[in-house]
Amino acid sequence: MLICTLIIAASPLRGGKMQVREGRPIVDAVYVNGHGPYRFLVDTGANVNLIETGLARKIGMNATFQADLASAAGKALTPGCDGNEVDLGSIKARGQKFLFSRLDALRDLSPDVQGVLGQWFLSGFDYLLDLHVKSLQFGNQDLNGTRVRFKILNGRTVVSTNLGDLVLDSGATRLVLFGVNPDGGNRASFRTVSGSLTVGMVSRRLIVEGRSIWHGDALAMPNRAEPEVAGLLPLSLFKAIYVCNSEGYVVFE
Repeated sequence: MLICTLIIAASPLRGGKMQVREGRPIVDAVYVNGHGPYRFLVDTGANVNLIETGLARKIGMNATFQADLASAAGKALTPGCDGNEVDLGSIKARGQKFLFSRLDALRDLSPDVQGVLGQWFLSGFDYLLDLHVKSLQFGNQDLNGTRVRFKILNGRTVVSTNLGDLVLDSGATRLVLFGVNPDGGNRASFRTVSGSLTVGMVSRRLIVEGRSIWHGDALAMPNRAEPEVAGLLPLSLFKAIYVCNSEGYVVFE
């Protein structure tokens, strides 16, 4: 069980410099146990933190537990280390867990990325991911947009849409739907940290809280990879998103 203290700052605290690569947010100023700075993906769709295996070894992180690293493409038993400290800009988080990973799928696209900050880190904060101005801020925010209540399933933030309950996933580059048969013969590759597979495509319209957000081709997986959710909602479909963990809602802009 993950136990953390929720950080609610009265004024925004910056999370360091951020880039956006293929719609995915990457921060440059991550320190782990005083070592760094390192470049990490901020992944709202990951319920764990990850660090590249070689880097973990280099900075003296020793395995203290094992856990299944699961994704829509499969799962693998993975060593990890607990009791770590993470610094990111003005933010410090203690007692952090990391799983060790080669990060092959991620580093093929971004070879300089050395880890992932997932919900083991993010769930302890209210935060704003602004993909338009490339900014990550922590604390109370005032964002105009569509407000939606969320629920937590398997440690991840999930919102209801016309397509079903979707995981908010800043690490996904496309909308992914589970338990849906593809249209026609178009195929695409779907890669995750625990594997890859070939999937089909399907045309869909996305509606959230009565607001039409997007229309286009989504990745379709006939198998229900995660029975409790209908798919993955990439944050790249929005300019910005505020996640208020302290009150259980998100705001999309």
